Amino acid sequence: MGSSIRIGRIFGVDVGFHWSWVFIFLIVTWSFATGVLNEAYPGWTDGQRWAGAVVVAAVFFLSVLAHELSHALVSNKLGLPVRSITLFVFGGVANLTREPDAAKDEFRIASVGPATSMALGGLFAIAWLALRPFNDGLAGICAYLAVINASLAVFNMLPGFPLDGGRVFRSAVWGRNRDRLRATRLASRVGEWIAYGIMAIGVLEILLTGTLGGVWFLFIGFFLRNAAVASYEQILIETTLSGIHVRDVMRPHVNIVPPDMSIDELVNDRVMREGSRCFAVLGAGEFMGLITLTDIRRVPREEWASTSVYRAMTPASQLVSVSPAQSLMSVLQAMAAHDVNQLPVVQGRELAGMLDRGDVMRFIQVRRDLGGSAAARPPSTPQETPGLPGD
Repeated sequence: MGSSIRIGRIFGVDVGFHWSWVFIFLIVTWSFATGVLNEAYPGWTDGQRWAGAVVVAAVFFLSVLAHELSHALVSNKLGLPVRSITLFVFGGVANLTREPDAAKDEFRIASVGPATSMALGGLFAIAWLALRPFNDGLAGICAYLAVINASLAVFNMLPGFPLDGGRVFRSAVWGRNRDRLRATRLASRVGEWIAYGIMAIGVLEILLTGTLGGVWFLFIGFFLRNAAVASYEQILIETTLSGIHVRDVMRPHVNIVPPDMSIDELVNDRVMREGSRCFAVLGAGEFMGLITLTDIRRVPREEWASTSVYRAMTPASQLVSVSPAQSLMSVLQAMAAHDVNQLPVVQGRELAGMLDRGDVMRFIQVRRDLGGSAAARPPSTPQETPGLPGD
């Protein structure tokens, strides 16, 4: 959701929408103005139909926002802060800072969303009954909004992860077997089956009706399938890295060069002979920065002999660094946020080692292959450090 647009802050939660929500808003407006309201109220003018369609789309937007806010409010009350809410093409997502620690908390957070949508559907149904004798058009719009909210509740309660119903299902399995990872795996598989079922409905609609309406079902099914797989992988990584720190995976042996070495010496004596692509620059035992092939390429070839490593390196002050005691999971998230493949591990002003994303991924794979029971242990033999992204 990196391309979301922030629109405000409600109850201490940042609210934004992904650019895809603009597409949904336009589709809902167009569908109601040219189709639903045109057929239901042929006597309306074009202006009335488009105005009614905009109202439906706007209230739909607010209904989805209310659904997600209910998740956020309950989560915050349970001590699981929600950073932000993002509305996107398939509805919305409340971004929890971490997963619930107990099945009962998972159930409360997940179930309140569909309950809110169903309650909104009930309120609009009551409004429909109340307005029918006075304004048939406004009552009709309320009826459509009642159906939309009820449908949102029913869809979200499908028992496939990561839908709300899938999270409720996971909480039930989790509460029974006391194993969140196993519960997530089962709920994710059910989510995949539901996704394939939705895609099958789309294919049947295309074949039987000859229309492209089934493409929407294919799109939804494809998204849900990918979301189910990605959600399980996320939980798997979090479980695998639980209790693991940077010191357990970092490479303590780093390629080091002095700051007064020339670029020409570095290339001919170290890069070409060793094949290394990244070097730590140390002066008087203090970590000063990193120099990579990317840094070297910025220096014109004719200036290599007169340019020192110190002048060409990326200073430590401009690097994202981590400490040996940091949680490996938080550092992996930082790597993704800053789009880097490796980070210097610094203790005080001294370089303790290097942490590479590839090493973390291999560590995760080995732990998975061994059932997560392997003891974390740092490498015992010197290893060369791969280059930074873009090298």
